Amino acid sequence: MEYNARYQEIAIDIAHSIVMGEYREGEKIHGRSTLAGRYNVSPETIRRSIAILQTMGVVMVSQGVGITVISKSMAEKFMRGFDQKAEIQVYFDELKKLMEQRREIDQKIDAHLTKIVNYTDRLASRWMDVAEIEIAKGSGAKGKTLSDLKLREKTGLTVVAVVREGIEQFSPGAEFVLDDGDILLVVGSEQGKEKLQEILR
Repeated sequence: MEYNARYQEIAIDIAHSIVMGEYREGEKIHGRSTLAGRYNVSPETIRRSIAILQTMGVVMVSQGVGITVISKSMAEKFMRGFDQKAEIQVYFDELKKLMEQRREIDQKIDAHLTKIVNYTDRLASRWMDVAEIEIAKGSGAKGKTLSDLKLREKTGLTVVAVVREGIEQFSPGAEFVLDDGDILLVVGSEQGKEKLQEILR
């Protein structure tokens, strides 16, 4: 939406000239050709500008007489009206910018949500493959660290947590000391899980 088309700008400028006293009531304004040259536009553009002013009661157009100023007060009213339209245009422009910003934010939110969903799916899939392997009493693993047992090297498994007395300890470090009754939560191949069970006997 544009309120400041060229013919409107010219109408505003002529009204401003009337308000400032450059053209007085009852005084004739230059002909359309002269105005067209002054504003460097076509006579048709000037015709549209004058038509606005005539509709608003600022000027009167008479055949054989030309364009005559008839009301300074209407020129002032006309300018106030365009000031209000210009203010509305500012709001439209700001609203357009805000909508563009919201669209960009929505796109970023969608992208982040997609990443979260994908990550959650991968995480859920990973935990579906988790196996629980308990260290039996008398196992040679008691008192040894995960590093001592070299479980990853021997089995290819990843120990994601150790459950001791019902408490889960996630991501145990290499120096975590194992005890009888500990339950290892591991992820990996079935062959690796079978091999781990043999090691922990």
